Amino acid sequence: MQYDERWHLDAPARASGVVILNDRQEVLLVQERKPGLEGLWHLPSGSVEADETADQTAVREAHEETGLQVRLTRFLNAYVGRMPSGALIVRTAWLAEATGGTLKPVFDQEIADARWFSRAEVEQLSASRRLRMHHTRLFLEDAYRLTGAAPAPIS
Repeated sequence: MQYDERWHLDAPARASGVVILNDRQEVLLVQERKPGLEGLWHLPSGSVEADETADQTAVREAHEETGLQVRLTRFLNAYVGRMPSGALIVRTAWLAEATGGTLKPVFDQEIADARWFSRAEVEQLSASRRLRMHHTRLFLEDAYRLTGAAPAPIS
């Protein structure tokens, strides 16, 4: 076999989420409440459960963290990163549109707030190190590129 198990990277953790843009091309971010992460912002996302597919996780997490029901409209990308423990994680995200619900986190013991941010505001969050994950920036760049919302990547 040309490519056997030596070519495999084990990524035991998987997470999935959504990029939701409104009519003004603002992105919906959620703010962490959990100790050690409190105050940091990221895309609605979370761990893929054993009985779920990644797209099911994205829809579930969007609702839990924002209160909104969503419809996935396009797969954005998959990125491999590291957990604080050093273990690899595969993160996937979809472009999504809100189809119902009320903007209010359902899992408010984990999420303090959910609100819309302009591109300039996201750049300020990034510059002040208030984005939780680098993947937030990457997925947002993917979404802007696909929708034609902004020609330049987030700095």
